[in-house]
Amino acid sequence: MDHKILIVDDEASIRKVLKALIEQQGFSAVEAHNGMDALAILEKEQIHAIITDLRMPKLDGMGLLKIALRQYPDIPVIIITAHETVDSAVSALKMGALDYISKPFEKEEMIQALKKALSTYQTKLTGPSDINIDSDLVNKSPKMREVISLIKKVADSPSTVLVTG
Repeated sequence: MDHKILIVDDEASIRKVLKALIEQQGFSAVEAHNGMDALAILEKEQIHAIITDLRMPKLDGMGLLKIALRQYPDIPVIIITAHETVDSAVSALKMGALDYISKPFEKEEMIQALKKALSTYQTKLTGPSDINIDSDLVNKSPKMREVISLIKKVADSPSTVLVTG
């Protein structure tokens, strides 16, 4: 599958850098100058992930995130910003952003976020892996059944969860 990433940023230089990075990874990129342009593209094209700036004219990143989650719930959204605050990061992640990255970003950090986004998109389409967590081998004890119940509750969230113990 040829993955298509939507880059939404009012700065042409950031779009150019992200497009080059995305294409180096073997994916295709589509650019939008703001959230309104992004919505028009989402209506016409099949997009697999969105990378959006937080602050833009017309429709900002949080507004785009809110609409995208409602209208295109399978498409993961990565927020990037030069105006990072703890509050905006927490708000974006609570709202459903897959990741929140500060500008200037490290190339590797963006590649990892992108791979995570595409993996999340694929999982939403195909469902989680075929591991049967209801197997008797895994959950005979009451404590293990509690763990399995908790796993099922968070399985559909975009968050990464590590179960230890």
